[in-house]
Amino acid sequence: MKFRVYKALARGVVLESIRRKDLWVVAILGFIIVLASGALGFFGISGLEIFAKDLAATVLGAFSTIIAVLTSTRMMPDEIKQRTLYPLLSRPISRFDLLVGKLAGSVIVTWISFLILSALVGFALLVLRMEFQPIMLQYLLAKMMGLVIVCGVGLFLSCIMTPAAAATMSFVLLFGTSMIVRGLSMAIASAGAETQVLFKVINAILPQTKLFDLSGRVIYPNWSAVELWVMLTLAAYMVCYTSSMLFLSWLKFRKQAV
Repeated sequence: MKFRVYKALARGVVLESIRRKDLWVVAILGFIIVLASGALGFFGISGLEIFAKDLAATVLGAFSTIIAVLTSTRMMPDEIKQRTLYPLLSRPISRFDLLVGKLAGSVIVTWISFLILSALVGFALLVLRMEFQPIMLQYLLAKMMGLVIVCGVGLFLSCIMTPAAAATMSFVLLFGTSMIVRGLSMAIASAGAETQVLFKVINAILPQTKLFDLSGRVIYPNWSAVELWVMLTLAAYMVCYTSSMLFLSWLKFRKQAV
């Protein structure tokens, strides 16, 4: 029964994304990437393989994150604003079920967009006669796990902020966490014991999506595949962090007047 509810809610998010033409934007972006690769191939990029792979990884990472944030931060506010939330809650589903279904929908939309972009970027690299390595499959899998966390963060922030503020804060956290973590690491070295505990707590709270970025291994040649225990650890972190975001979203949404 629960699975049917989640499936129906997730399907609604996907259909809404199609109605908004989100996936069309992804397709257009991919088409531009293919055209650009054709131009580079025409003029020749001998010796620029690392640059091309770096650019491809940057495009995939940036645009998939943007899509995940925009999709996850506007779901619940749009439901409330358009009053489509009332018929949903009038059915025998809980608010927690609603959040789970919406999160699943945003993840599916993000994954579809990411895979479309990945396929088009992969085609572009083939046009440029780039060599593919097994590590690229692990890169895609790790990136998809990281996008689940992005959707979880966006959902939680959308429950406590306006859509615009939630999107802005999501971008700040997701693109700025690595810089914040480096600053905290430098501060911990010279801080007292109590301050170090505080810094470590802050570090644990921040979404560590950078852990899921294996682009360095994809860009530079002759890297071996990541060990299985590392991928399983990343999967466990994804489940724990996303579950915590979902739980916090439920704590806020269960008392929210709609």
